[in-house]
Amino acid sequence: MASVRPPQQARSRATLHRFLEAAIGLLGDRQFEQASVAEIARRARSSVGAFYARFPDKDALLTYINDRLFEEGRTLWDAFLAPERWQGRSAGEIVGAVVSRLVERRRANRGLLRALSLYARSRPEPRFTAHARAMNRHVHDKLAELLLARKHEIAHPDPEQAIAFGLLMVDGATREAILFGEAARLPGKPSDAVLARELTAAWLAYLGAPPPGRT
Repeated sequence: MASVRPPQQARSRATLHRFLEAAIGLLGDRQFEQASVAEIARRARSSVGAFYARFPDKDALLTYINDRLFEEGRTLWDAFLAPERWQGRSAGEIVGAVVSRLVERRRANRGLLRALSLYARSRPEPRFTAHARAMNRHVHDKLAELLLARKHEIAHPDPEQAIAFGLLMVDGATREAILFGEAARLPGKPSDAVLARELTAAWLAYLGAPPPGRT
């Protein structure tokens, strides 16, 4: 975890939680650089002194949030991609569900994820980079296990490579479209549902796998 003074009492843990919620709320409205410690403390119904009693600076708060997001993300993806959940389901259904989940999660956490992405781009912090790579590898491995068990549904000559490249494509496209508003520049300003549908179709076409319901 980031350099944070660990809370020992319930009251201190509650204060820390309020700081996290306040920061996440602010990041939904503006860039991280525009959010001051004083504003975070005010939203958390606390004081600047209480903030600095827990975090050495504002960057440490963002790093702490990133660490928590990484840990929670692994747990959520483990549950979502558990093999028993997908018994009897086709490769097309799995790909469609993964794309929809990426779109939904990024929309729900747009402000926070955008702030983390901008921070990582502007200040190449090894911890942020390591977390991003570890998460991508973790999701890829879980997804590849599911799809390679359905290799007979995939016409691409190298299914493992097609899974990896497809995930890279969808990950990058959803990040740019949702976090940085690129979807609004496309003809017709497609909704998230259309974005998920078209990315699913593109990935399945690359895999050479039939769409859901046509296996």
